[in-house]
Amino acid sequence: MKNILKKITCFILAVILMISCFAIVDNTQAKAAKPIVIVIDPGHGGSNLGTNYLPIPEKTYTMTVALYMKEQLEKYQNVQVYLTHTQDIDMSLEERAEFAANVQADFLLSLHFNMSISHILYGSEIWVPSTGQLYSQGVSMGNELLMQFGEMGLFNRGIKTRIGSKDTDYYGILRNCSIRNIPSVIVEHCHVDNINDAAYIQSPEKLKEFGVRDAEAVARYFGLVSKDGQTDYSSYAPLAVPVPASRVYNDATPPAFVTANLVNYDKTGKYATVELTAVDGESPIQYYCFSYDNGVTWSPLQPWDAKQSMISGNNSMTVTVNMGYSQKESLIFKVYNLYDLNTVSNTLLLN
Repeated sequence: MKNILKKITCFILAVILMISCFAIVDNTQAKAAKPIVIVIDPGHGGSNLGTNYLPIPEKTYTMTVALYMKEQLEKYQNVQVYLTHTQDIDMSLEERAEFAANVQADFLLSLHFNMSISHILYGSEIWVPSTGQLYSQGVSMGNELLMQFGEMGLFNRGIKTRIGSKDTDYYGILRNCSIRNIPSVIVEHCHVDNINDAAYIQSPEKLKEFGVRDAEAVARYFGLVSKDGQTDYSSYAPLAVPVPASRVYNDATPPAFVTANLVNYDKTGKYATVELTAVDGESPIQYYCFSYDNGVTWSPLQPWDAKQSMISGNNSMTVTVNMGYSQKESLIFKVYNLYDLNTVSNTLLLN
């Protein structure tokens, strides 16, 4: 009798375990079946032209890239893609965020192209929310995007926050998405007003590539698998970014100091070799330029060699300046940090 009861008990336990396993499998399948919802926001639209430095306004470029991005993302499984608008209409930033909330977006990417007042800046940058998990998610997605743009040959201007006068995110789309707890980023693909980036904005092929690259960044971030099975990011791990304990503020001060040390001056060939040292405790150094007419005119911005600076161990890099064949009496440098704030070096006298 005891053996019979023992067998019945074991059978019942086995059935319970089997049912539990099926429940776990069903629950996993249910979770897997829920699509990732991506909202693409083509920046500007309607009467809001965006950057209009070129004959074609920014809003046209953002819509073009958004459509290519949607097309590429829809080649993946388990993803649902929306555009905040498909027509050339006026749409407030709050309406865009509300649209994303209504479709239960897992991420919103607002697409843009950049321009600087001075027209000297170039490269790609990402703006992210400044608090909590939304900051971490934004930085992780931004890292994927900048890696894609780097493969295109664009200069990496970094991932940034910007705080407004009310101690909240300055950019409305990030602020409105954060209120609704929607992860979001602003994607500034390149600068339309600088010769370094001009080829990207003026080429239909490059505009399509931007859309494809944007989509691939999203696919990698979410671990998507293409419908044809040729691309599988399911085992890919995006950058893990710690959640900040408090708001992440933007750097509001220029580099603390910049010094230039003349290593060699070849008067015959008119080349100057200089050890340039720059220190900024709040954000990375990004560019430098030089002048040999006491700052009346400046060279185009040159990228700061972060790897060389790191290897040197003292935030220094060695640069060689072509002085030309006319007589020069002095040389000065200007160094820019992540937020385009600059500090001028000491003056080097050339004898």
